[in-house]
Amino acid sequence: MDRLIAMNVFRKVVELGSFSAAARHLEMSNASISKYLIYLENHLGAQLLIRTTRRMNLTDAGHTYYEKCGQILEEIDNAETSVNQQYPAPRGLLKVRAPLSLGAAHLGRVISTFLARHPEVTIELTLNDRFTDPVEEGFDVALRITASPPDSSLASRQIARLKRILCAAPVYVQRCGEPATPQDLHRHNCIVYTRGESPEEWHFTGAEGKSVTRVKGNYRCNNSIVLREALLEGSGIGLLPAFIVNADIAASRLLPLMSSHTPAPRLLFAVFQHQRYPLPKVKMFVDFVEQSFAADSQLRFGE
Repeated sequence: MDRLIAMNVFRKVVELGSFSAAARHLEMSNASISKYLIYLENHLGAQLLIRTTRRMNLTDAGHTYYEKCGQILEEIDNAETSVNQQYPAPRGLLKVRAPLSLGAAHLGRVISTFLARHPEVTIELTLNDRFTDPVEEGFDVALRITASPPDSSLASRQIARLKRILCAAPVYVQRCGEPATPQDLHRHNCIVYTRGESPEEWHFTGAEGKSVTRVKGNYRCNNSIVLREALLEGSGIGLLPAFIVNADIAASRLLPLMSSHTPAPRLLFAVFQHQRYPLPKVKMFVDFVEQSFAADSQLRFGE
């Protein structure tokens, strides 16, 4: 574990008076907060906190360590501030990881525009559909599409809600009909994207509220670009991100289905190496990606 992150976690627990308050402030889970405190106490070989069901007190060692932590972290803040003031413009190598589909459909032009505005930055983009821990893999930032916030001790930030569309090719609709409700999907061949938890469970919101339908079909794949090709061939019904199928729907190569029921969106998160303060080039890049999605209403899930 990163000792500086652990020190900052300890400081926030003391300042805010509880694990849960520190977790909210640092955008971490309670379990991650606890793991960092256990790691720190094991590393030091001393108990820092006495925790009961009603209160939390510092030990003598905890008091001493808290004061030293404050001094060390303040010096780090001062050092980072001085560097940021000296080099306000982003520069240097920025290593980014993103899902293959996002990179192929949207991220390429976003990066080109960002580099045109910030010529002193060099971006090395790696595309794969396996979630990567930025610290372990050496990335500055990893973009992750997920159904729920990542449970991680790393810093993360939600930057978009991605609309998804239930769709099929006209030839499939002519052959098999069009579903009117989520229950009708049981009679159809549903092409399943296998990334994430419970991929066969499709979530919708309609006039009657939220519903979950378990679908099945003869084609499963972990890549949405490949599934798009299967949909175009008339193989079945799919539930894919809008940024993958918008152009096909506009050209009537695919038809949106079941307009009275809205599929649950996916969330796009940026996960950072640095828990406390992302580097200026990382923050500016993530801000830029967020703005690009906010500007394209076809990609977002409307509030």
